[in-house]
Amino acid sequence: MLEKYLVVGIVFAACLLLVAYTQLSSRDKADDHLSLKDRLQKEFPGFKVIERNQNIIICKEGANPRIPDELVLIRIDPNQRKNLRTSGKMLIATYAKQPSVREIKKDAAPYLV
Repeated sequence: MLEKYLVVGIVFAACLLLVAYTQLSSRDKADDHLSLKDRLQKEFPGFKVIERNQNIIICKEGANPRIPDELVLIRIDPNQRKNLRTSGKMLIATYAKQPSVREIKKDAAPYLV
């Protein structure tokens, strides 16, 4: 009877170790200290990411290099819930807390073509 509990305990401990290992190794340690702007620039290398008035803007180079073509504007406002709206061809995304890069990528994918 004791052998059954021992086997179950070993399998349970192995599963816990496996879950802990996969969760810790999947996070990139170098990206922990980067700001949201830097992480977005790393994720979208073909675009220019700028920060203006506490907003982050994902742009692409237009015909005039001094005036970039703004595609996505990201705002973080704790007093509002998540809100996605368009203004012309630009997406204005408002988040209540700092969003993950995955969430921004999913929300902004149609606008970053």
